[in-house]
Amino acid sequence: MSEKTIIVIGSGTAALSFASSLPPSYQVTVITKKNVKNSNSHYAQGGIAASYAKEDSIESHVNDTLYAGCGHNDVTAVRELLKSGKKIINQLIVSQFPFDVDSYGEVSLGKEGAHSIRRILHAGGDATGRILVDFLLQRLSGRIQIIEHETALDLLIEHGRCAGVAVKDAEGSVSYRRSDYVVLAAGGCGNLYQHHTNDSAITGDGIALAYRAGAEITDMEFTQFHPTLLIKNGAAYGLISEAVRGEGGCLTDLSGRRIMAGRHPLEDLAPRDVVSRAIHEEMMRNNPISMDCSRISGFEKRFPTITGICQAAGIDISDGIPVAPGMHFLMGGVKVNTWGETAVPDLYAIGETACTGLHGANRLASNSLLEALVSGQRAAEHIIQKPANGRLKKASAERDIIFQVPDIQLQELQARMTNAAGIVREKEQLQALEKWLSDAFVHHINMKEITIEQAELSFLWQAAKLVTVSALLREESRGAHFRSDFPQTEEQWRGKQIIHSKSETVIRKNEGIWKQWTFCS
Repeated sequence: MSEKTIIVIGSGTAALSFASSLPPSYQVTVITKKNVKNSNSHYAQGGIAASYAKEDSIESHVNDTLYAGCGHNDVTAVRELLKSGKKIINQLIVSQFPFDVDSYGEVSLGKEGAHSIRRILHAGGDATGRILVDFLLQRLSGRIQIIEHETALDLLIEHGRCAGVAVKDAEGSVSYRRSDYVVLAAGGCGNLYQHHTNDSAITGDGIALAYRAGAEITDMEFTQFHPTLLIKNGAAYGLISEAVRGEGGCLTDLSGRRIMAGRHPLEDLAPRDVVSRAIHEEMMRNNPISMDCSRISGFEKRFPTITGICQAAGIDISDGIPVAPGMHFLMGGVKVNTWGETAVPDLYAIGETACTGLHGANRLASNSLLEALVSGQRAAEHIIQKPANGRLKKASAERDIIFQVPDIQLQELQARMTNAAGIVREKEQLQALEKWLSDAFVHHINMKEITIEQAELSFLWQAAKLVTVSALLREESRGAHFRSDFPQTEEQWRGKQIIHSKSETVIRKNEGIWKQWTFCS
């Protein structure tokens, strides 16, 4: 076989960036559980962060990323990925990607939390993700095979390498797709929590698949809650982008008091973990919080998506938007190098499924779409450099793949994760959660009989155990991981990662984490 055969699991920005960076002669198949546009990327209101302005620099962007990441970033990965990201932004501009421009025709730059300078590029106001996905799909038209409504259930590991994936379609038929390489781009695990910003298809699949295949999983305790979801009568209607605060929005209580004043030097533009905990603290006092948008002129034009969300919820923006935190982004995931390689040969992970070390303990706003673009392109570049060695053989024989499906309800899992492993954590609650997860009665179901809902529950249950054990082991507070019984950032935890594999869980020192970085939010 002269050319390479590649399977991509997921259809968000990372997956499409990867596919669009490969030669057209490669046989690329993108598998997605639902529609090709069912991804977190498609709903991303925030923009893409890059040091595009003349007065900006990669080093400034690096410093802001480290500031938000609370001393847990891999500094080499940060520099490499942000440098590559700036090049990709320039490539998009040359390709006439429709970034928003000002009255002079110059690219508009917004500011978001923990950024020291305006460096956020948007498209369609607050529709950057949707426009980016559409743009990448258009570039890929006719070049790749996209299979919708097909779920990846297990990775095929043969002779120590990843050789393909076992899948089930919407009719329940099982098949085995073989390839030279498999790329996991299935997002994080936002559906572990009651309120979240994730698409309903994001159920920890990539992480669970990699774990079952023998890859390493790390930093699962770092779950970022976005401070501002529109939540009315207990129902989440959608995300209120951080860009709203970047343009002058502020968080207030019923009396009009600005709750971030005096809490942090950056006030409403403090890192997300700080703002989320502040809102959580006020809500625990039965003090509901709203986003005051009165200082933003032309709100409807600047934020058309958010305006539509407010209309759907029956909210008058002039009265303030009721907000509360919700699970948004997983900083952890499948441990990879800066090329997306996992510990399993020929298995790659990119986007939110992967943990590159870019985000550290807390993601800097609008670094996620950038990472998705960069990680996809870099994984493609790495695979292109590998020789085509013709390992693809005839289709695998059928095999029995058994799933462990817990006898629990998804709603109860989400409620318990929210209460014990959410914004604020402590030992006794985490121990009780770990025991509940471990003691759950388990059904052993063959892949041929399992439903997609059962498979998703199995994936989420596995992710929940990894998050809970990690949160229990890290006896400190750092970034998005806050322990009320260990509220300080501890020096002895600097540079240490909790790494899970099928054989063991270890705490390992990562020498790439910036030793000089001392600030923690």
